[in-house]
Amino acid sequence: MRTFLLWFGWLSLVGSIFDGLITVFVGALIILGDAAAGITVDAHLKTHLHFIYWVKDVAYVVMPDPFVDWLFGLPAMIYFPVRVVTSVIIGGWALRAAARMKDRRRLS
Repeated sequence: MRTFLLWFGWLSLVGSIFDGLITVFVGALIILGDAAAGITVDAHLKTHLHFIYWVKDVAYVVMPDPFVDWLFGLPAMIYFPVRVVTSVIIGGWALRAAARMKDRRRLS
């Protein structure tokens, strides 16, 4: 379980870096006038990051269709910053939980 938490924690934190970069990219596109301020996650991925658009297909497999439609219909400048914060919180929690498991083994 500790190994899983370590992997999950680090993947969450690294993922938050990529989500942060996507946020900066969306912001730059908006400032430069190449995208509307309300560009959706779906439109942004389809237009500017088409090589990762496959994540929508994966989302349809693991989540209910109406939820995926709603999620990908959110404005990118709201969605990606929220993902950054959420990933940092969850990743930090997983790493702390893994550290507590290591500490318990030392005490035994």
